Amino acid sequence: MVMEHAHRSVMRSDAALDLTSDFWMHRHFRAMAEVYHSLLVQAEFLPGDRVLDVGCGSGTHLAWLAAIIGSEGSIVGIDTDPENLELAQQRISRAAWRGQVTLRQAELTRLPFPDATFDAVWCAGSLQYEADPVAAIREMARVVRPGGRIACQDVEMHPMMLAPLPDDLVIALKGCLPRGETPDGVVDWFVGHKLRGYLLQAGLREVRGLLRMREYVHPLTEDERGFLEVAIPYLCTASPGIVDLSSEQRAHLQRVSNPTDPTSLFGQPDFLFLEGRAMAVGVR
Repeated sequence: MVMEHAHRSVMRSDAALDLTSDFWMHRHFRAMAEVYHSLLVQAEFLPGDRVLDVGCGSGTHLAWLAAIIGSEGSIVGIDTDPENLELAQQRISRAAWRGQVTLRQAELTRLPFPDATFDAVWCAGSLQYEADPVAAIREMARVVRPGGRIACQDVEMHPMMLAPLPDDLVIALKGCLPRGETPDGVVDWFVGHKLRGYLLQAGLREVRGLLRMREYVHPLTEDERGFLEVAIPYLCTASPGIVDLSSEQRAHLQRVSNPTDPTSLFGQPDFLFLEGRAMAVGVR
């Protein structure tokens, strides 16, 4: 079986930045933990639920899911990337709830389960990579029992702010971010606000949505700086639309996003980075 394009290869750049590397992702996850957890709780999964974690990655949400469903529940995590699954297995190997979790390599749009296998589906950070998110959600709905829940959480960069930068440059930069087909595959960093619509198109009912913001200001914590020193240079130098900016704009962004430059944004007392995460929940 030919597997889908692994997410870790989509966001690499010629500058050797990899926004899906485990090193970067776990710093981002720790810095965003409060936001991520607040969204997962709002999915309203129940003790005893059989949960499918679609695009489980290296297992970042498994401990929280296990705590919610309790000892009577079970989790199946799937991912297209065997490296992610190996890391997830290592992370859960010593957990008291490890026997409740099964990990499988599978495609997100062709789930290897019979109809109505699960009580709930959790999908975090994966629909931004899907060419047809509605079809993916319909497939999630297929494997959920009638009355079961589907919760999809993902990135929303419309609220993005980066300071101190001139307003016109922030607006131009936002227009450069991935939002569809790129040379390396599909990436949509504006998918978050679309999730409710996708769930409705997939035929779910009682659909509701949530949006959370995360603000990063000077001084940065170690985890914040660890991922921002990868993320900000990517945003400013390797986003797909950067090539369409003027040479002056590109030079300015390259300079201020370089952590080793004494004039970079990272050392400024009024540094600000704002990112958003959105979630939509529906019932089959």
